[in-house]
This record gives sequence, structure tokens and C-alpha cells, in this order.
Amino acid sequence: MSLNLPSRRLLKSASTLSSTSSPPSSLLPALQCLSLGSNASAKATATTPTPSSRRHMHTTRSNQWFWNRNKKDANAGPESSIEKQMGGTRDVRKKLMERLSTRLEGPSIFEDEAKATGDAASEAADAHLEGPGKADAKRQRRAPGAYTKAGASLVKEHLSRAVDPDPRSRVRWERKMVMRAVRNGTNPFSKEPRKLRIARTEREVSSKSPWLATSVKKLVHLSRQIAGKPLDEALVQMRYSNKKMAREVKVQLELARDLAIAERGMGLGEINGEVLHPSQAVKIQTKKGKHVEITDPTRMYVAESWVNRGPWRAKVPSYRARGNIHMLMKPSTSISIVLKEEKTRIREHQERVAKKQRQRVWVHLPDRPITAQRPYYSW
Repeated sequence: MSLNLPSRRLLKSASTLSSTSSPPSSLLPALQCLSLGSNASAKATATTPTPSSRRHMHTTRSNQWFWNRNKKDANAGPESSIEKQMGGTRDVRKKLMERLSTRLEGPSIFEDEAKATGDAASEAADAHLEGPGKADAKRQRRAPGAYTKAGASLVKEHLSRAVDPDPRSRVRWERKMVMRAVRNGTNPFSKEPRKLRIARTEREVSSKSPWLATSVKKLVHLSRQIAGKPLDEALVQMRYSNKKMAREVKVQLELARDLAIAERGMGLGEINGEVLHPSQAVKIQTKKGKHVEITDPTRMYVAESWVNRGPWRAKVPSYRARGNIHMLMKPSTSISIVLKEEKTRIREHQERVAKKQRQRVWVHLPDRPITAQRPYYSW
């Protein structure tokens, strides 16, 4: 009768028991069953040799299986092979393993630099802050949404610093310009240039569209259609036009309008109370001879509109007779728009009227002495 591995281990452990000490009561039934099943095993059990040294119950090496490992702290987790090769204390090894196990790359390759720059800027701003609002500003900088994913700051102080990086130089330059304007204004022999006066009193904005998939020949008709018209009327013209590029021109007009309102503050006469009473409306005549009645001097109109030829978009072969191939060139064109306020048209009308009044009466034969007369030809 063959014995399995647990039975053999049990026999060997039973033979190592000392003659003076009796086996445990839990092992007696197993030993009796094994002695009845095999004679050889019974003889081996009857003899009790005296070993030189006591052995454990299991014959496997003590350092092979998991039950004889060195005991660790219950709170400490298992150490990996990499952690065993590290030096330093357990806390240092744990922190280093956490850094190695986490994700290395961030949302941006400049995340570390941007974060360091943002921290340095925050510390510098905290150092310059004074007064009771210092704690609120610090709390605002430490807020979760104070920085973007790329590390750019969204704090009000940081944004103002980006727009105005050198406020002292800006204030010094503004003071210098004010002093120059006062000096020129008080000087009786100085006069403000016409360009500076127009730039100071009037506003305008220009906008250029991207390259459109059309030709100059087609887009120039829309450009001439909106030139000189008020902005609202030009939008209506483009809305109900049958031209394919009319919708693109309409979008460009809307973008120019938004840019003029946001950056130049144009077209805000109703808000600022600059709208005139109908009885005080100004009647002018445009360059083309059209009479216009203006009640809002801040109303925007399309002062200029022109088209520009762009690069060729593509070359399409056109196969002709007798093996000929003609290349069809696909053009691209852009449209540029300049918006101004009605103040400009009022000034231009007044200048034209003043120029006409300064002109003298035209005389067919002026009264002047006749000189340099010869009785023969001068050649």
C-alpha cells in the first residue's frame, strides 16, 4: 500500500518523537490506522530511534514557504523587489514608490514650469499686497479654478499684470503725453495736426475675412453693394441676397460689428444718451450725392469695402479634344470692411461745404495783362 505525501510526513514526524514523551492525543488515531494498513510502516513505527537532533514536523526547508518569513508591521504594506533595493527609511522608500507608481506625464509638457512660475508669481503678489484684503487674495489664488490645465493663472491680479506688465513706465509715458498736449495747446504758434484731431474725436475699426472660395469678379459686386450703407441696411441686403457668398459677407459684417462695440465702444449712442431728437436731425449729402438724415451720430456705417485676390486653391485638369488638357485654377478672395460712425460723415459733409464756399467764381477770360507776345512763332 502506497502512502501519499502527507502520510509519509506524518510517519517521519512520528518516528522522531522521543521515547520519554508520548505523542499528542490528536495523533494517536492516525498512527493506529497507518500501523494496521502497512506492516512495513508498523515496523518502522514500532522502532523508536534516537535522533541526534530534533526536527520540525515538516521536512521542507524553513525558509522556502511563506509561513516562516520574517514578521512585519501589520500597518506596513508588502515591499516589492524594487523597494527592497532602495536605501533610506521606510517612509522615504514609500514616497519614492508612490511617485514611481503614479502617472508621469501631465496634461502639458510645461506643467512643472508653469506651476513653478505660478507659485513664484503668487508669492510675489502676496509680498506686494497690503491691507485687509490680503487674506481674501490668498484664498482666491489657492482656489481650485484659479489656474487652467496648462498652468496659466486666472486670478484678476495676474491677468492685469499680463496686460500691463510695467505700470510705472505706462504712467510715466501718459504723463509725458499729457504734458506735450498741454504745451502744444497753450502755445499760440502750435496747432494740433488734422490726423491727430480726427483720431482723438472719431472711431473706426477694420476687419478682414479669411480666404473665401470665390473669385474677385463675383465678390466685388457684394462689396460695392454694401459700401456706404448703414450697418443695419447692409446686413439686410446680405440676408436676402441670392449670391452664395452673401452669407459669408454677412458673417464678416457681424464680426466687425462685435469687434467695434467691444474694442472701440462704437454704436452706443442710445446707451450714452447721444441720440438726437427728430427735430434736431442732421441732413447731409454723401459723396455719391445721396441725401441722408442722421439722428444718431454714433450709428455705424460701412465706410470702405474692398476685395483682395488670394492664392490659388487648387488646379483641376479639364480634358479637351485631341489629347489637350486645360488646367482650371480655383481662386480665393477675401473682403475687407471698415466701419465708422456717422460723426465722420457729418464732418466730411461740413468740410465739402466749407471748401465749396471758399472757391471763387469761375471767370472764362480773367482780367490780367498780356505778356510775352511775339509777332512770330517761338519755335
